Amino acid sequence: MSNPPRIKSLTVKGLFNQFDHHIDFNQEERITILHGINGVGKTILLRMINSLFNFRIYSFNEIPFISFVIELSNGDQIAIKRQHNNSGNIIYIYINNKKIKYTNFDIRDFINRFPWISKIEDDIFYDHRMEEPLSLEEVIERYENRFPRNGTVKNSELIAKLGHISVQFIEASRLLCIVKRDELHKRKEIITHTVKIYASELQQHIESTMADYAKKAQELEQTFPFRLLKPSENYTYEQLKEHIVDLQNKRDELRTIGLLPTTDSASLDASSIDSLETQHAAVMNLYVKDSEEKLAVLESLSEKIKLLLKIINSKFQGKELRIDDKKGLVIIGKGGEIDPALLSSGEQHELVMFYDLIFKVEPNTLVMIDEPELSLHITWQSKFIDELKEIVEHSKFDVLIATHSSAIVGENSHLMVGLGINE
Repeated sequence: MSNPPRIKSLTVKGLFNQFDHHIDFNQEERITILHGINGVGKTILLRMINSLFNFRIYSFNEIPFISFVIELSNGDQIAIKRQHNNSGNIIYIYINNKKIKYTNFDIRDFINRFPWISKIEDDIFYDHRMEEPLSLEEVIERYENRFPRNGTVKNSELIAKLGHISVQFIEASRLLCIVKRDELHKRKEIITHTVKIYASELQQHIESTMADYAKKAQELEQTFPFRLLKPSENYTYEQLKEHIVDLQNKRDELRTIGLLPTTDSASLDASSIDSLETQHAAVMNLYVKDSEEKLAVLESLSEKIKLLLKIINSKFQGKELRIDDKKGLVIIGKGGEIDPALLSSGEQHELVMFYDLIFKVEPNTLVMIDEPELSLHITWQSKFIDELKEIVEHSKFDVLIATHSSAIVGENSHLMVGLGINE
Protein backbone atom coordinates (compact mmCIF):
# COMPACT_ATOMS: atom_id res chain seq x y z
CA MET A 1 0.00 0.00 0.00
CA SER A 2 1.38 3.44 -1.01
CA ASN A 3 1.98 6.11 1.59
CA PRO A 4 -0.81 8.68 2.08
CA PRO A 5 -0.24 12.21 0.76
CA ARG A 6 1.51 14.71 3.00
CA ILE A 7 0.78 18.37 3.59
CA LYS A 8 2.90 20.42 1.21
CA SER A 9 1.85 23.98 2.11
CA LEU A 10 -0.61 26.05 4.09
CA THR A 11 -1.89 29.53 3.24
CA VAL A 12 -4.18 31.58 5.44
CA LYS A 13 -5.50 35.04 4.66
CA GLY A 14 -7.06 37.54 7.02
CA LEU A 15 -6.26 35.63 10.21
CA PHE A 16 -7.50 37.75 13.12
CA ASN A 17 -8.37 40.28 10.39
CA GLN A 18 -4.72 41.26 10.04
CA PHE A 19 -2.34 38.38 9.17
CA ASP A 20 -1.61 36.61 5.89
CA HIS A 21 0.67 33.58 6.34
CA HIS A 22 2.16 31.10 3.85
CA ILE A 23 3.99 28.00 5.10
CA ASP A 24 5.90 25.55 2.94
CA PHE A 25 6.36 22.26 4.81
CA ASN A 26 9.86 20.78 4.78
CA GLN A 27 9.42 17.60 2.74
CA GLU A 28 12.96 16.28 3.06
CA GLU A 29 13.77 16.62 6.77
CA ARG A 30 10.05 16.42 7.65
CA ILE A 31 10.30 19.12 10.36
CA THR A 32 8.85 22.62 9.96
CA ILE A 33 9.21 25.28 12.67
CA LEU A 34 6.77 28.17 12.98
CA HIS A 35 8.60 30.94 14.81
CA GLY A 36 7.23 34.28 15.86
CA ILE A 37 6.15 36.53 18.71
CA ASN A 38 2.99 35.93 20.68
CA GLY A 39 -0.25 36.77 18.90
CA VAL A 40 0.65 36.09 15.26
CA GLY A 41 -1.39 32.89 15.10
CA LYS A 42 1.09 30.02 15.53
CA THR A 43 -1.10 27.94 17.86
CA ILE A 44 -4.34 28.74 16.05
CA LEU A 45 -2.83 27.44 12.78
CA LEU A 46 -2.09 24.11 14.48
CA ARG A 47 -5.65 23.99 15.78
CA MET A 48 -7.08 24.78 12.34
CA ILE A 49 -5.13 21.91 10.77
CA ASN A 50 -6.23 19.62 13.60
CA SER A 51 -9.87 20.66 13.17
CA LEU A 52 -9.83 20.15 9.40
CA PHE A 53 -8.40 16.64 9.43
CA ASN A 54 -10.56 15.61 12.38
CA PHE A 55 -13.64 16.94 10.54
CA ARG A 56 -14.46 19.58 13.18
CA ILE A 57 -15.41 22.16 10.59
CA TYR A 58 -17.76 23.84 13.07
CA SER A 59 -14.73 25.20 14.95
CA PHE A 60 -13.86 27.45 11.99
CA ASN A 61 -16.95 29.54 12.85
CA GLU A 62 -15.15 30.91 15.89
CA ILE A 63 -11.92 31.97 14.14
CA PRO A 64 -11.65 35.31 12.30
CA PHE A 65 -10.16 34.54 8.86
CA ILE A 66 -10.97 34.90 5.17
CA SER A 67 -9.49 31.73 3.65
CA PHE A 68 -7.51 28.69 4.76
CA VAL A 69 -5.91 26.57 2.03
CA ILE A 70 -4.00 23.27 2.32
CA GLU A 71 -1.97 21.88 -0.61
CA LEU A 72 -1.21 18.14 -0.47
CA SER A 73 1.75 16.36 -2.02
CA ASN A 74 -0.56 14.52 -4.45
CA GLY A 75 -1.76 17.82 -5.92
CA ASP A 76 -5.07 18.01 -4.05
CA GLN A 77 -6.13 21.36 -2.62
CA ILE A 78 -8.51 21.84 0.32
CA ALA A 79 -9.88 25.32 0.89
CA ILE A 80 -12.10 26.68 3.64
CA LYS A 81 -13.55 30.14 3.19
CA ARG A 82 -15.43 32.19 5.75
CA GLN A 83 -17.84 35.02 5.14
CA HIS A 84 -19.83 37.06 7.59
CA ASN A 85 -23.26 38.54 6.99
CA ASN A 86 -26.14 39.80 9.10
CA SER A 87 -27.30 36.27 9.90
CA GLY A 88 -23.87 35.08 11.07
CA ASN A 89 -20.89 33.25 9.61
CA ILE A 90 -20.99 31.21 6.41
CA ILE A 91 -18.37 28.48 5.93
CA TYR A 92 -17.63 27.15 2.44
CA ILE A 93 -15.47 24.08 1.78
CA TYR A 94 -13.80 23.29 -1.54
CA ILE A 95 -11.74 20.29 -2.63
CA ASN A 96 -9.93 20.92 -5.90
CA ASN A 97 -12.27 23.89 -6.48
CA LYS A 98 -15.34 21.68 -6.10
CA LYS A 99 -17.73 22.92 -3.45
CA ILE A 100 -18.54 20.36 -0.78
CA LYS A 101 -22.11 20.18 0.45
CA TYR A 102 -21.87 21.34 4.03
CA THR A 103 -24.55 22.62 6.41
CA ASN A 104 -23.02 25.35 8.51
CA PHE A 105 -24.37 26.06 11.99
CA ASP A 106 -23.29 27.33 15.38
CA ILE A 107 -22.49 24.12 17.25
CA ARG A 108 -22.83 25.62 20.74
CA ASP A 109 -26.09 27.34 19.90
CA PHE A 110 -27.42 24.01 18.62
CA ILE A 111 -26.34 22.19 21.81
CA ASN A 112 -28.19 24.82 23.85
CA ARG A 113 -31.40 23.46 22.33
CA PHE A 114 -30.91 20.16 24.16
CA PRO A 115 -32.73 20.67 27.50
CA TRP A 116 -30.81 17.82 29.16
CA ILE A 117 -27.40 19.37 28.33
CA SER A 118 -26.07 22.33 30.31
CA LYS A 119 -22.83 24.22 29.83
CA ILE A 120 -20.29 24.08 32.66
CA GLU A 121 -17.53 26.13 31.01
CA ASP A 122 -16.05 26.56 27.53
CA ASP A 123 -16.18 23.21 25.73
CA ILE A 124 -17.33 21.37 28.88
CA PHE A 125 -20.98 20.33 29.24
CA TYR A 126 -23.06 18.25 31.64
CA ASP A 127 -25.38 15.51 30.42
CA HIS A 128 -28.21 15.28 32.96
CA ARG A 129 -29.57 12.09 31.39
CA MET A 130 -26.33 10.19 31.95
CA GLU A 131 -25.20 12.31 34.93
CA GLU A 132 -21.71 12.96 33.62
CA PRO A 133 -19.61 15.80 32.19
CA LEU A 134 -18.74 15.72 28.49
CA SER A 135 -16.36 17.57 26.22
CA LEU A 136 -17.72 19.28 23.12
CA GLU A 137 -16.47 16.41 20.95
CA GLU A 138 -18.14 13.86 23.22
CA VAL A 139 -21.48 15.68 22.99
CA ILE A 140 -21.23 15.67 19.19
CA GLU A 141 -20.27 12.01 19.07
CA ARG A 142 -23.06 10.94 21.44
CA TYR A 143 -25.84 12.99 19.80
CA GLU A 144 -24.52 13.01 16.27
CA ASN A 145 -27.86 11.99 14.73
CA ARG A 146 -29.49 15.13 16.13
CA PHE A 147 -27.19 17.52 14.23
CA PRO A 148 -27.64 18.59 10.58
CA ARG A 149 -26.73 15.68 8.33
CA ASN A 150 -23.94 17.37 6.37
CA GLY A 151 -22.62 19.56 9.15
CA THR A 152 -21.12 17.09 11.60
CA VAL A 153 -17.93 15.11 11.82
CA LYS A 154 -19.56 12.46 9.61
CA ASN A 155 -19.62 14.51 6.39
CA SER A 156 -19.11 11.68 3.89
CA GLU A 157 -17.38 13.73 1.19
CA LEU A 158 -14.78 15.07 3.60
CA ILE A 159 -14.12 11.66 5.10
CA ALA A 160 -13.71 10.09 1.66
CA LYS A 161 -11.13 12.68 0.64
CA LEU A 162 -9.33 13.46 3.88
CA GLY A 163 -9.92 10.43 6.11
CA HIS A 164 -6.58 8.84 5.23
CA ILE A 165 -4.53 11.81 6.48
CA SER A 166 -3.59 11.36 10.13
CA VAL A 167 -2.78 14.26 12.45
CA GLN A 168 -1.87 14.39 16.12
CA PHE A 169 -1.80 17.53 18.26
CA ILE A 170 0.52 17.73 21.29
CA GLU A 171 -0.87 20.77 23.07
CA ALA A 172 0.88 23.11 25.48
CA SER A 173 -1.28 21.88 28.40
CA ARG A 174 0.12 18.36 28.46
CA LEU A 175 1.11 17.62 32.07
CA LEU A 176 -2.39 16.88 33.39
CA CYS A 177 -5.19 14.87 31.82
CA ILE A 178 -8.75 13.89 32.68
CA VAL A 179 -9.53 10.23 33.27
CA LYS A 180 -13.11 8.96 33.37
CA ARG A 181 -13.95 6.13 35.73
CA ASP A 182 -17.14 4.30 36.59
CA GLU A 183 -17.96 4.53 40.28
CA LEU A 184 -21.31 3.29 41.65
CA HIS A 185 -22.78 3.23 38.13
CA LYS A 186 -21.78 6.85 37.53
CA ARG A 187 -18.90 8.16 35.47
CA LYS A 188 -16.55 10.33 37.45
CA GLU A 189 -13.79 12.58 36.11
CA ILE A 190 -10.43 12.51 37.82
CA ILE A 191 -7.55 14.87 36.98
CA THR A 192 -4.21 13.09 37.11
CA HIS A 193 -0.63 13.51 35.95
CA THR A 194 -0.01 12.44 32.37
CA VAL A 195 3.27 10.75 33.34
CA LYS A 196 1.31 8.36 35.55
CA ILE A 197 -1.09 7.54 32.74
CA TYR A 198 1.83 6.88 30.40
CA ALA A 199 3.55 4.67 32.98
CA SER A 200 0.41 2.53 33.13
CA GLU A 201 0.11 2.47 29.33
CA LEU A 202 3.70 1.31 28.93
CA GLN A 203 3.20 -1.42 31.54
CA GLN A 204 0.25 -2.72 29.52
CA HIS A 205 2.29 -2.48 26.31
CA ILE A 206 5.10 -4.49 27.89
CA GLU A 207 2.62 -7.06 29.21
CA SER A 208 1.03 -7.47 25.78
CA THR A 209 4.38 -7.76 24.01
CA MET A 210 5.70 -10.31 26.51
CA ALA A 211 2.51 -12.34 26.01
CA ASP A 212 3.25 -12.38 22.27
CA TYR A 213 6.83 -13.41 23.08
CA ALA A 214 5.61 -16.29 25.26
CA LYS A 215 3.14 -17.37 22.57
CA LYS A 216 5.88 -17.41 19.94
CA ALA A 217 8.16 -19.38 22.28
CA GLN A 218 5.42 -21.95 22.90
CA GLU A 219 4.74 -22.34 19.18
CA LEU A 220 8.42 -22.90 18.42
CA GLU A 221 8.88 -25.35 21.30
CA GLN A 222 5.89 -27.44 20.20
CA THR A 223 7.18 -27.79 16.63
CA PHE A 224 10.89 -28.05 17.48
CA PRO A 225 11.19 -31.87 17.12
CA PHE A 226 9.34 -31.92 13.79
CA ARG A 227 11.39 -29.10 12.32
CA LEU A 228 14.60 -30.70 13.53
CA LEU A 229 13.86 -33.80 11.45
CA LYS A 230 13.26 -31.75 8.30
CA PRO A 231 16.22 -30.93 6.08
CA SER A 232 17.12 -27.24 6.20
CA GLU A 233 19.93 -24.90 5.29
CA ASN A 234 22.21 -24.40 8.26
CA TYR A 235 24.69 -21.68 9.14
CA THR A 236 28.36 -22.48 8.64
CA TYR A 237 30.37 -22.84 11.83
CA GLU A 238 31.68 -19.27 11.48
CA GLN A 239 28.21 -17.92 10.79
CA LEU A 240 26.85 -19.82 13.77
CA LYS A 241 29.49 -18.21 16.01
CA GLU A 242 28.54 -14.76 14.75
CA HIS A 243 24.85 -15.37 15.35
CA ILE A 244 25.47 -16.68 18.87
CA VAL A 245 27.51 -13.59 19.75
CA ASP A 246 24.82 -11.33 18.28
CA LEU A 247 22.12 -13.25 20.14
CA GLN A 248 23.95 -12.89 23.42
CA ASN A 249 24.42 -9.15 22.87
CA LYS A 250 20.71 -8.70 22.15
CA ARG A 251 19.75 -10.59 25.29
CA ASP A 252 22.16 -8.49 27.39
CA GLU A 253 20.67 -5.33 25.91
CA LEU A 254 17.10 -6.47 26.63
CA ARG A 255 18.05 -7.25 30.22
CA THR A 256 19.66 -3.82 30.57
CA ILE A 257 16.52 -1.97 29.46
CA GLY A 258 14.24 -4.20 31.55
CA LEU A 259 12.50 -6.36 28.94
CA LEU A 260 14.18 -9.63 29.96
CA PRO A 261 14.74 -10.61 33.60
CA THR A 262 18.32 -10.21 34.87
CA THR A 263 18.00 -13.60 36.58
CA ASP A 264 17.93 -15.20 33.13
CA SER A 265 21.60 -14.56 32.44
CA ALA A 266 22.83 -17.91 31.10
CA SER A 267 25.16 -17.40 28.14
CA LEU A 268 26.57 -19.48 25.33
CA ASP A 269 30.26 -19.67 24.56
CA ALA A 270 30.64 -19.15 20.81
CA SER A 271 34.08 -20.78 20.83
CA SER A 272 32.55 -24.10 21.93
CA ILE A 273 30.99 -24.40 18.45
CA ASP A 274 34.30 -25.66 17.08
CA SER A 275 33.95 -28.91 19.02
CA LEU A 276 30.34 -29.61 18.02
CA GLU A 277 29.62 -32.79 16.18
CA THR A 278 27.52 -32.58 13.01
CA GLN A 279 24.26 -33.78 14.57
CA HIS A 280 24.68 -31.38 17.49
CA ALA A 281 25.40 -28.49 15.12
CA ALA A 282 21.99 -29.02 13.50
CA VAL A 283 20.29 -28.73 16.89
CA MET A 284 22.28 -25.59 17.70
CA ASN A 285 21.35 -24.05 14.35
CA LEU A 286 17.66 -24.53 15.02
CA TYR A 287 18.02 -23.26 18.59
CA VAL A 288 19.74 -20.08 17.40
CA LYS A 289 17.20 -19.44 14.65
CA ASP A 290 14.31 -20.01 17.05
CA SER A 291 15.89 -17.66 19.59
CA GLU A 292 16.29 -14.97 16.94
CA GLU A 293 12.65 -15.38 15.91
CA LYS A 294 11.50 -15.00 19.51
CA LEU A 295 13.58 -11.91 20.15
CA ALA A 296 12.26 -10.36 16.93
CA VAL A 297 8.88 -10.08 18.71
CA LEU A 298 10.49 -7.67 21.19
CA GLU A 299 12.39 -5.60 18.62
CA SER A 300 9.87 -2.82 17.95
CA LEU A 301 9.18 -2.16 21.62
CA SER A 302 12.84 -2.43 22.61
CA GLU A 303 13.90 0.12 19.97
CA LYS A 304 11.36 2.61 21.29
CA ILE A 305 12.38 2.02 24.90
CA LYS A 306 16.08 2.47 24.09
CA LEU A 307 15.39 5.75 22.33
CA LEU A 308 13.29 7.09 25.22
CA LEU A 309 15.87 6.08 27.83
CA LYS A 310 18.70 7.58 25.78
CA ILE A 311 17.03 10.96 25.41
CA ILE A 312 15.61 11.31 28.92
CA ASN A 313 18.58 9.97 30.87
CA SER A 314 20.96 12.29 29.00
CA LYS A 315 19.15 15.16 30.76
CA PHE A 316 18.05 13.93 34.17
CA GLN A 317 20.40 14.93 36.96
CA GLY A 318 20.62 12.81 40.11
CA LYS A 319 17.90 10.48 38.89
CA GLU A 320 17.37 7.86 36.21
CA LEU A 321 14.42 6.69 34.14
CA ARG A 322 14.06 2.91 34.09
CA ILE A 323 11.56 0.47 32.62
CA ASP A 324 9.72 -1.95 34.86
CA ASP A 325 7.40 -4.74 33.73
CA LYS A 326 5.12 -4.11 36.74
CA LYS A 327 5.06 -0.29 36.77
CA GLY A 328 6.04 0.73 33.25
CA LEU A 329 8.03 3.92 33.84
CA VAL A 330 10.05 4.16 37.05
CA ILE A 331 12.16 7.07 38.30
CA ILE A 332 15.11 6.12 40.52
CA GLY A 333 16.90 8.78 42.59
CA LYS A 334 19.78 8.60 45.03
CA GLY A 335 17.39 7.69 47.84
CA GLY A 336 15.33 5.19 45.89
CA GLU A 337 12.20 5.34 43.77
CA ILE A 338 10.59 8.74 43.09
CA ASP A 339 6.92 9.32 42.29
CA PRO A 340 6.84 10.54 38.64
CA ALA A 341 4.38 13.28 39.68
CA LEU A 342 7.19 14.77 41.83
CA LEU A 343 9.42 15.43 38.84
CA SER A 344 9.92 19.07 37.96
CA SER A 345 7.57 20.55 35.35
CA GLY A 346 10.44 20.62 32.86
CA GLU A 347 11.26 16.96 33.47
CA GLN A 348 7.60 16.01 33.11
CA HIS A 349 7.29 18.02 29.89
CA GLU A 350 10.27 16.19 28.41
CA LEU A 351 9.06 12.76 29.47
CA VAL A 352 5.47 13.31 28.31
CA MET A 353 6.44 14.91 25.00
CA PHE A 354 9.05 12.33 24.02
CA TYR A 355 6.85 9.44 25.15
CA ASP A 356 4.13 10.84 22.89
CA LEU A 357 6.50 11.11 19.95
CA ILE A 358 8.13 7.69 20.37
CA PHE A 359 5.21 5.51 21.49
CA LYS A 360 2.00 7.16 20.32
CA VAL A 361 2.68 8.39 16.78
CA GLU A 362 2.15 6.18 13.74
CA PRO A 363 4.27 6.53 10.56
CA ASN A 364 3.11 9.18 8.05
CA THR A 365 1.26 11.15 10.72
CA LEU A 366 1.56 14.94 10.93
CA VAL A 367 2.46 15.72 14.53
CA MET A 368 1.86 19.28 15.71
CA ILE A 369 3.69 20.43 18.84
CA ASP A 370 2.73 23.64 20.57
CA GLU A 371 5.51 25.38 22.51
CA PRO A 372 7.94 22.49 23.10
CA GLU A 373 10.10 24.91 25.10
CA LEU A 374 7.67 25.09 28.05
CA SER A 375 9.50 24.82 31.41
CA LEU A 376 12.72 23.71 29.69
CA HIS A 377 16.17 25.09 30.48
CA ILE A 378 17.79 26.70 27.47
CA THR A 379 20.29 23.83 27.13
CA TRP A 380 17.41 21.34 26.86
CA GLN A 381 15.71 23.60 24.32
CA SER A 382 18.84 23.68 22.16
CA LYS A 383 18.92 19.86 21.97
CA PHE A 384 15.28 19.41 21.05
CA ILE A 385 15.43 19.54 17.24
CA ASP A 386 18.38 17.14 17.03
CA GLU A 387 16.55 14.68 19.29
CA LEU A 388 13.41 15.14 17.24
CA LYS A 389 15.32 14.42 14.02
CA GLU A 390 16.46 11.09 15.46
CA ILE A 391 12.88 10.11 16.30
CA VAL A 392 11.57 11.24 12.90
CA GLU A 393 14.26 9.21 11.16
CA HIS A 394 13.23 6.16 13.19
CA SER A 395 9.43 6.52 12.89
CA LYS A 396 8.94 8.42 9.59
CA PHE A 397 6.39 11.09 10.46
CA ASP A 398 6.12 14.84 9.82
CA VAL A 399 6.31 17.53 12.48
CA LEU A 400 5.00 21.09 12.65
CA ILE A 401 6.22 23.07 15.65
CA ALA A 402 4.92 26.39 17.00
CA THR A 403 7.50 28.24 19.10
CA HIS A 404 8.75 31.69 20.03
CA SER A 405 12.07 30.32 21.36
CA SER A 406 15.18 31.06 19.32
CA ALA A 407 16.96 28.33 21.29
CA ILE A 408 14.56 25.72 19.89
CA VAL A 409 15.44 26.85 16.36
CA GLY A 410 19.17 27.01 17.09
CA GLU A 411 21.19 26.09 14.00
CA ASN A 412 18.10 24.88 12.15
CA SER A 413 16.97 28.19 10.66
CA HIS A 414 16.55 26.38 7.30
CA LEU A 415 13.56 24.57 8.88
CA MET A 416 12.00 27.79 10.16
CA VAL A 417 9.12 29.82 8.79
CA GLY A 418 8.99 33.21 10.46
CA LEU A 419 5.49 34.47 11.17
CA GLY A 420 4.91 38.17 11.64
CA ILE A 421 2.93 41.10 10.38
CA ASN A 422 5.08 41.67 7.30
CA GLU A 423 6.62 38.27 6.58
